Amino acid sequence: MAESIIIWLADDADGPSARHRYVAQLVFEVILGCPHHWASDRSDWLASPHRKVQYGGEREEGSAHRIAWIPSAGLLNQSGAQVPPWIWSDATPEATPGGTRLPFGVRSQSDADEIVFSDWWSWAFWMTTCLDDFRFSSTDRDAFGRLEGRKSWAHREGWLERPEVEFRAIAWAKSNGIAFTPSVYRVIPTVDVDSAFAYKHRSPFMTFAAAAQDGVKGRWSRFRDRIQVLRGIQEDAYDTYYWLEQQHREAGMKATYFFLLANRGRYDRGVSWKSHGLQMRIRSLHTSANVGIHPGFAAHESTSSLTMQNEIKRLEKIIGEPVVRARQHYLLQRPESSWKRLEALGIQQDHSLGYADVPGFRGGMSRAYPAYDVEAERTMNLELHPVGAMDATFMRYLQVSPEMAIDHVVALSNAVREVGGTMRLLWHNESVSDTGEWKGWRLMYKEMLKRIR
Repeated sequence: MAESIIIWLADDADGPSARHRYVAQLVFEVILGCPHHWASDRSDWLASPHRKVQYGGEREEGSAHRIAWIPSAGLLNQSGAQVPPWIWSDATPEATPGGTRLPFGVRSQSDADEIVFSDWWSWAFWMTTCLDDFRFSSTDRDAFGRLEGRKSWAHREGWLERPEVEFRAIAWAKSNGIAFTPSVYRVIPTVDVDSAFAYKHRSPFMTFAAAAQDGVKGRWSRFRDRIQVLRGIQEDAYDTYYWLEQQHREAGMKATYFFLLANRGRYDRGVSWKSHGLQMRIRSLHTSANVGIHPGFAAHESTSSLTMQNEIKRLEKIIGEPVVRARQHYLLQRPESSWKRLEALGIQQDHSLGYADVPGFRGGMSRAYPAYDVEAERTMNLELHPVGAMDATFMRYLQVSPEMAIDHVVALSNAVREVGGTMRLLWHNESVSDTGEWKGWRLMYKEMLKRIR
């Protein structure tokens, strides 16, 4: 049974800030499942029968075996995106939960050996709020304006290979003998639908133009496939939804599908949102799976929220209920703006937290957790649902075989399983089509679900 926690903020007479409260919620509610509250003062804290946690100051003497101490490096007392100079902690279990170094180190004034302890709460805040993003300019980003995972501190230090914040929180709890509530490992498949169909349900004009282009460029196999599909002789390669749902049922999983309903543009080239066939497919999937919006490239680029709002309304009209889930097209997001826009439009869950070029856990978390606005200094009414692995990362960026991709995903899922987290997969309907560049990936998906469930 989880212990009830009382926290004393030792070095701030004004009481806990929004940042202190956010990290405590993250650690004790989201990860450890421990009820907690803040002490009004030191005497209140000492008199409490609950398990004691001290943040900041020098370690409280006496009854040390019942007091879990975390030093303060100052980040949780600051505001905005500025980060104090890093001091790396000692890489020992005594100094740092998990036993490998972390930033935001603090030298103990009372320790003769000058051990550098880790303010891992500041580091957890830095990770989960994606503060690393703020140090990169537009020139440091890729052609789509995304931060590349290879450039992140998390990638350099190996913090993407597992849900690092969860590992550190659990290691800290265990080292201090804190009883917590273990959570249950889950796998949640998600499917981005950029192009709902390869050939079907497109306007006569688009169909004619595409067929003509196939002929001009000598793509006779595509031309033949298009004609066969339109005549009803052959199945549309991208119409893989029934097969996907069969795999999910067999694996005991419930999927979420994110549909692109943007106006046609350079990077938004799917089937028109007006298509009756597309709308019917969305309604059908809505009966067995969760459905969310996949805001287009133009919605991300626009300075106005109107474009995204219109796309959300389109989906709401189709499914007949409010849309609460979103994933940005191309994983386009910026913590300083994207999260606030989604929150303002009534979105409750953002499923965009991940890097395109490398797999792993961008915020250091696998389980869902609340977003934080570092400009307004508040916990947001928006939950972040991290992505652990994406099909395009393995095929296009890492350029590995389907078999090697399975090994990557299994390793990630095993790490998630250790902390009772949630392994979220980001796949596409076309990546299980077993055609073109995705040849062999259909069988990979089936085998992957078997090995990680």
